[in-house]
Amino acid sequence: MPGTEAGRRESGKFNDVGRTNGINTTLVNPQQFVFEVQVRETHSIFGKFWGRAVAVFEIALEAEVSDAIKYVPDEDEMQGWLKVRLEEDKSIESLPAYLKVKVERADAKREYFTILEGPYRGKSASVELRDNDSSWFITGVRHEPIIRAKYSISQKTFILRGKKYKTVDYPGSPWQKGLYDIELPDYPHQGGRNYLDQSKRAMTWFRIGHGGERYLHAGGRSLGCITVIETKRWMEIYNALIKARKGDFTSVGVLDVID
Repeated sequence: MPGTEAGRRESGKFNDVGRTNGINTTLVNPQQFVFEVQVRETHSIFGKFWGRAVAVFEIALEAEVSDAIKYVPDEDEMQGWLKVRLEEDKSIESLPAYLKVKVERADAKREYFTILEGPYRGKSASVELRDNDSSWFITGVRHEPIIRAKYSISQKTFILRGKKYKTVDYPGSPWQKGLYDIELPDYPHQGGRNYLDQSKRAMTWFRIGHGGERYLHAGGRSLGCITVIETKRWMEIYNALIKARKGDFTSVGVLDVID
């Protein structure tokens, strides 16, 4: 009779189950997993279920264990700095090479992290992924112990690891003898741009003390800083300081200013 099937409804449901072994967190190489998922077909009419057909799908996954603690890379194209966005006020700031961060998450365009040292310590930030959608950050960096250096006021000499470097300072703002912390780099200093052809990291300056505008840097003149005039040797100093840490999340070493 017409209409006798009007109230009939038929639906198909699929239940899938699968299991694979856990990820071994002690391995750093990518781990591959191949496992099966069984999909069972069921049908129902007026609350009655039947169906025994089972489809088996094989799924391959790859997992990689990585440390959430990572570091800013030191690349020539960046001149030793990585531009990031602070999430608090959306300002664009620069982080120096080998600065430690804790990666929190990533989406299709950006990677989000917490800065663990330096002037922005504790702040949340993010950075655009590379052109190939990979992370900027690197692993396997080992920070070095505290650096101890000297500066001779009379001889205008900076001394590091037994090597001496010619410097110039500013007579109108003489240095006082004593111990000063050497800070992590704070931002790219435009005053070093003219020396990039002699040193790729000439825009990386290290503040002396925890206030004011006295820095250790490469250049030709000084307005109060300790300026290393042997600019082609600046990379020797940079390489020694950039990975060093005093342990206060702020400094790389200590400078002893002497006569």
